[in-house]
Amino acid sequence: MKTLLCCTLGAAALALAACSAPTAKPETVMSTVAPGMTQNDVIKRVGPPDRFYGESGNECFQYALGKYGNVPFAIYFKRQAVIATARATCDPAQVRAAAGPAVAWHSTDYSVTRR
Repeated sequence: MKTLLCCTLGAAALALAACSAPTAKPETVMSTVAPGMTQNDVIKRVGPPDRFYGESGNECFQYALGKYGNVPFAIYFKRQAVIATARATCDPAQVRAAAGPAVAWHSTDYSVTRR
C-alpha cells in the first residue's frame, strides 16, 4: 500500500512538472529561422505550422507562439525555401506575389488548420 502511494505521488509530481515546463520565447523561436532554409528544416526546428496558405512550394506557414499562442509568426516560402519572416499573420497577397505571374492560383484563398 505504501509503495502504491509513493508511486502515485511520484507520477503526479512528474505530471505537474511536465505541465509547468517553460515555453520558448517567441523571439528565440523566430531567430532559429533563416532565409534559404527548406520547409522541412523549418518544421524540424519550429514544428508543424498551425496554418498554412498557398500551394506549389510558394506558401506561408503561420505559427501561434507565446505562452498563450498570442504572438503570430509567419514564414514565407518561394520554391520551398524561406524568403521572409514576419511577426504577423500570413498575408495571402504576399504569398501570391512571391509565386510570381507564372503560377496559376485558385479563385479563392485557402488555409488549412491543424487540429
